[in-house]
Amino acid sequence: MNAELEKLIALEQTDKEILRLREEVAALPGRVAEIEGKLATVTAQVEQSKEAIKNQEMDKRKLEADIKDNQGKISKLRSQALEVKSNEQYRALMHEIEFAEHAIRDCEDKILEGMERAESLEHAQKSNEAEMKTQRVAVETEKNLARERTAVDEKLLAELAARANSLRPAIESSVLAHYDRLMRQRKSAIAEALAESCVACHVLLRPQKYNEIRTNEQIITCDSCGRILYYDPAHEPPPAPVKAAARIRRANAEAEAEAARAADESSAETPASQ
Repeated sequence: MNAELEKLIALEQTDKEILRLREEVAALPGRVAEIEGKLATVTAQVEQSKEAIKNQEMDKRKLEADIKDNQGKISKLRSQALEVKSNEQYRALMHEIEFAEHAIRDCEDKILEGMERAESLEHAQKSNEAEMKTQRVAVETEKNLARERTAVDEKLLAELAARANSLRPAIESSVLAHYDRLMRQRKSAIAEALAESCVACHVLLRPQKYNEIRTNEQIITCDSCGRILYYDPAHEPPPAPVKAAARIRRANAEAEAEAARAADESSAETPASQ
């Protein structure tokens, strides 16, 4: 294979690996941020649960205070009822007592409902706190992995950059400029020629150009996509097998032709009759 073409293939493999590693390094902070976002969400849920439980407890204390006030009111009203002189006054006091008792029952119902909500909130809080601990561990784990992966990738990037820099001086400047332009535009500059077409763009190649590419002795580009083409004989598909019937027919035809030639030669050698 042409030495320059061989170096171009090696350069593209190196540049593609450099690109992959750079993308990996760039993606790592995003992965950490995603995990941190989940932690922030769970932490906010924990705080909301705590605030809701606190508010529920305040509501309960207020309702208990209302119950106590109404109980005191009922006690006073019952004392007054013992001193009234008329039925009308007595009925009015009884009405107020009934109203206060209704208010107490309403507060008690609200307290029971609040207790049920508080139980649900406490259960949610425990679940969220457990999830928060899990997410904190995940964040730290992801950060450590990101740091380790970044260190490994950066070391590989330095090695690959050195390799690419060692390959580039051996490539003719105009060819290298063409290669760099294709890498910027298409993220690939080299393509295999196979079955008379460019593997990258799938456009058929002229037979003469394809035969030239198969020698791997010169830099040849695809007329369609501009990529530099090379040929790998190991990827060439085997010739299609000839069917048995076709082989038999061809053999029979060849035998008949041979017999006809032999008969003609024998007839030509026999002397003519007098």
